[in-house]
Amino acid sequence: MILKNLDNIGLDNFPVAIFGSGPAGITTALELEKKNIKCLIIEAGDEKYSETSQTFYEGKIIGDQITDLSLSRLRQFGGTSGHWGGWSKPMEKYNLELWPINENKLNPYLKRTCEILNINNQFRKSSVNEFFNQIEFQYSKVRFADKFKNYIKNSNNILLILNTQLSHFVGHNNNTKYAVCISNDTIKELRTKYFILACGGIENSRLLLWTRDKNQKFIDNELPIGKYWINHPWTLGGRGVISRKKLKEKLGNDFIEQNYLLHFAAKKELTIKKKILSAAIYMGAKEDTKIYKDIIKDILCVAPEYGKKIARMIFKKDLKCGNIFMQLEENPTENNKIVLDKKKDKFGIPMTKLFYKKSKYTLKTAKLFMEEFGNLCRRNDLGRIAIKDRIYNLEEYEDLGTFHHLGGTRMGKDKFDSVVNKDLKVHGVNNLYVSGSSNFATGGYTNPTFTIIQLAIRLAEEINKRLYI
Repeated sequence: MILKNLDNIGLDNFPVAIFGSGPAGITTALELEKKNIKCLIIEAGDEKYSETSQTFYEGKIIGDQITDLSLSRLRQFGGTSGHWGGWSKPMEKYNLELWPINENKLNPYLKRTCEILNINNQFRKSSVNEFFNQIEFQYSKVRFADKFKNYIKNSNNILLILNTQLSHFVGHNNNTKYAVCISNDTIKELRTKYFILACGGIENSRLLLWTRDKNQKFIDNELPIGKYWINHPWTLGGRGVISRKKLKEKLGNDFIEQNYLLHFAAKKELTIKKKILSAAIYMGAKEDTKIYKDIIKDILCVAPEYGKKIARMIFKKDLKCGNIFMQLEENPTENNKIVLDKKKDKFGIPMTKLFYKKSKYTLKTAKLFMEEFGNLCRRNDLGRIAIKDRIYNLEEYEDLGTFHHLGGTRMGKDKFDSVVNKDLKVHGVNNLYVSGSSNFATGGYTNPTFTIIQLAIRLAEEINKRLYI
């Protein structure tokens, strides 16, 4: 069922309340329903996009500027899945080494995650050399509001309530007693057994910080809420040409054909040898012909014979030729963090203030990855690439968009460097969970939605166990 507000509704039979209707929240609700468990989904926004609603997501960015916080996420039914790119892939095994769980804890949910995203459960990986894999993404066209609207509307176990803002939780003696919500400009106290905060990679920290401010003895002051915030820098690393034919010859039957794109990712061995973070690159299918001409012109200047050869191959459509985009990992630090601003929204909740500085470690990763990949291409005569000058000179990388908000309520073993445990339960609180990308202990290079959904399915299993203890 879907309702427009929280007025005059009997909620006694709903043992679980989920705050946020993005991929994390909806996924957990769907899985709980399969177990015949009733749950509420509380959404701050409406069914559709609203500029007024988006103003609640405004915030200050102190330091290096990134995509405006009110543009990089959506306050509406379906959450930020309303504008995601659909790139889907599990995280690399080695990217999970600093997490309190490993891939064996996530692999059981591969098939179900693919069903939710309407994609094939196929993520091939082909070794190019000791440092690089050719990798495969799947591309989901799912918008959670569109796919699940009618399902939720007709469900007897899921009640979605729109236009209802969570303010904070109130608790005592390690238990959450109720959630303070605002619906129709009226304050409501929502009581249930289990509370799941699934409002995204900024809001989870913001609302948990506000909860701690309002209940000093409820949420442990030592929890690093808002700290270790990271994102996935997406940047132009350079440009060049790669021969698909020669790559196919090198890889044989292991060559991955996929949607005209070529994807390559760092192996663990490269990160160890070069002391860098993980990263991946891709070349698009349909670059502007002006880029082709510019690249050929550059190569002709330094290697005339090779340039002529490349020109002939391009016109035969054998080469990938164009921009090389990079997906980079950032290292979590305490200094990149979310805090509460003095400015408040219309409901009296402090706005977000994000302290953020680009990582020099990430810049070094971009340079050394590209250098080593260039060496691979040259040694095997697969093509030639050029690194962007400002990356090569370790000056900066240009951020083309920041839409993956990670960390802030990171997962870990204890309260000194994490906010939730391996089951996503807040340290020191018996019935409060946090779900979403804010739980990521490290970011890797992979887009986060696939892992978010895996964790959300796993959380539903945890809640199910707890309800029947």
